[in-house]
Amino acid sequence: MMDFYIKQVIIHQFRPDDTELHLATSPIELTPRLDDYFRKKLSRVFSEEAKRGYFEANSPFFAKIEDDLAVSSQTIAKLWREAFVISENQKTNDLIFIQFDKDGVSYFAFLRLALREHLAHIIGEESPIQITQNNLPSAAQTPDEALVVNLTSRQYYLIEKRIKHNGSFANYFSENLLQVTPEQSVKKSIKTLEHTAQKIAENFNQDDFTFQSKMKSVIYDHLEGEEELSPEKLADQLFDSNLTARLSFVDQVKETIPEPINISDIDHSRQTKKLENQKLSLSNGIEMLVPTRVFQDAESVEFIQNQDGTYSILIKNIQDIQSK
Repeated sequence: MMDFYIKQVIIHQFRPDDTELHLATSPIELTPRLDDYFRKKLSRVFSEEAKRGYFEANSPFFAKIEDDLAVSSQTIAKLWREAFVISENQKTNDLIFIQFDKDGVSYFAFLRLALREHLAHIIGEESPIQITQNNLPSAAQTPDEALVVNLTSRQYYLIEKRIKHNGSFANYFSENLLQVTPEQSVKKSIKTLEHTAQKIAENFNQDDFTFQSKMKSVIYDHLEGEEELSPEKLADQLFDSNLTARLSFVDQVKETIPEPINISDIDHSRQTKKLENQKLSLSNGIEMLVPTRVFQDAESVEFIQNQDGTYSILIKNIQDIQSK
């Protein structure tokens, strides 16, 4: 887990029955278990799911973040309610405001957690299995919405959900509350890279299983060994023998991702894990799970295209075989 030092936590609540805020006047007492819960929640914001950007120096929202957490939390909670109350799908929400340090730098966080109903076994009751209200989600779950701000650099990390209003959906959090246009998340950016690479490969008749596997291997290597995902570097490896394809890939990617994607400040382990193995389904019913790190290693596995158009797979240098 990332190293967070939590200073204060204040929790307000929004209830859909009266659409009003129930404002706390003081911070909660931080027990070790609560401290662990909120640190896990914060760590989920520094992830591949977060959109990122920087507040301008004259940002009206950033100006609302004050040293006094009680004051700024109430101000921002009221602004959030004004933006959120139009939503057609309202639940009871805890609005959690946190002052914390990360790597010696001061941060501000606003987490929205939709509370849940759960079945609970309550001893001593005539009906021991009852529905309990206003349960917090598990620590491992990503907050329903979240904003974390580096108070020195004004960089923000944003998890947001669209709300439905008058039959349409809107990113009310970034557009109305924060008034910013964030970069798309690393998770979505990787999907854009994959989709664009596949489309270019189709245009140049390269879209077969070897290209799909090469694409996953290249992105995996960049996630493992680089601080950013560079469209130019990816193009050089994906389309190394085709200059036109390389240029087309870079041009199309930069329409939605104008700058290299920084991955050094977030936890992208989920994306890496998705790419660490490649599953192949063969026409004869055999399925293979090949670690990405050996996929391009000719000393470990070789894919051979036969003259009749079929494929052969040669697996090499096997020291031991076990049946599982």
